[in-house]
Amino acid sequence: MTGVAGVAGATAAGERELLVAAESLDFARTVDRSVVHRRNPTEVFLTDVRPVGPQGFVAAALLPAVHPHYTGHTGSANRRLDPLLLVECCRQAETYAAHVLFDVEPRTAFVLRGWSAELFRPGFAAVVRDATPGPTELRMTVTTGVPRRVGGRVRGLDYEFTLRVAGHRIGVVRLAVGYLAPAAYTVVRSRGRGGPPPTSSRLGPAAVAGEPTAPDRVGRRRATDTVLLDVRTAERAVTAGLRVPVENISFFDHDHDHVPGMVLLEAARQVATLATAHWGGDAPHRTVMSRMTASFAAYAELDQPVTLTAVPAVPADAADAAGPAAEPDRVGGSPRPVDVTFHQGGAEIARMGLTVTPDADGTSTTDRERVA
Repeated sequence: MTGVAGVAGATAAGERELLVAAESLDFARTVDRSVVHRRNPTEVFLTDVRPVGPQGFVAAALLPAVHPHYTGHTGSANRRLDPLLLVECCRQAETYAAHVLFDVEPRTAFVLRGWSAELFRPGFAAVVRDATPGPTELRMTVTTGVPRRVGGRVRGLDYEFTLRVAGHRIGVVRLAVGYLAPAAYTVVRSRGRGGPPPTSSRLGPAAVAGEPTAPDRVGRRRATDTVLLDVRTAERAVTAGLRVPVENISFFDHDHDHVPGMVLLEAARQVATLATAHWGGDAPHRTVMSRMTASFAAYAELDQPVTLTAVPAVPADAADAAGPAAEPDRVGGSPRPVDVTFHQGGAEIARMGLTVTPDADGTSTTDRERVA
């Protein structure tokens, strides 16, 4: 479980071909939920996938105007266009393409090796401020690396998604995914345990004890969306335990034998926003996650405590801190980079870097209601 590998970008001609193909995507109905590894229809956002050339494709998704989890924020930017919903749409498109376009066989275990996302503020903020009612149409143009094959079967692939809404280029998401045959996955997950690990259907929400964080403290409306326990603050670090929300179907739509990567990413976002507020930045409901990188060294087990630690990110030099996409992030205020590490059983199991940026609109649900 390593980081995100690079994917060669499309040529100018190839990019034009992808953009033309994306204009004809269908938003009329969602795809077969089983192909994107979902059980509940409310958790399926993908509506269309079409191949373009040997290693590219385009995909469409509908972002719901109202959703129990993804619009359950008190802050305006996250409520209108949750960055994690965008990542989930990419995950669904990757899963569908793996099965349908790249012949990854059913029952294969999908192993997330790394993620990254860059949400470019001008286009992103324009969509966030759009008050048009109803669902939002997301178009994705996708290029992939060369598939890694074992015995003729695809066992790994890297993806690069460019995201567009209403003509705005709002971001880029990259995924590095491995594909394990069922027998190999069973061996990997039983190693060192003397048998298969417990699954989420056998565990209650309080499998790991601790005091859950209040939803409004992390910019959330519902307790089922909070994933932190026992938050502790220090001058240069914020630590918390991981609450595994098995009752939340957006995270646990079906049975899992480990903590899904989306839960870890949500936990990183919540602890990073708490940390930046503690260090003098904006409150969680006034910020949005504008960047993310994630790498995974081991599975997060469901039945053992996980500890998160957030510290200010220290780039190697100022040039690294800026980067080609940094300037657009400055809409609404200075971005704050945060490093988050996850430990379980004394070992580091995941590491994420997030940039928390003040919302350009900057008005929370509570603020709007108070003004009204």
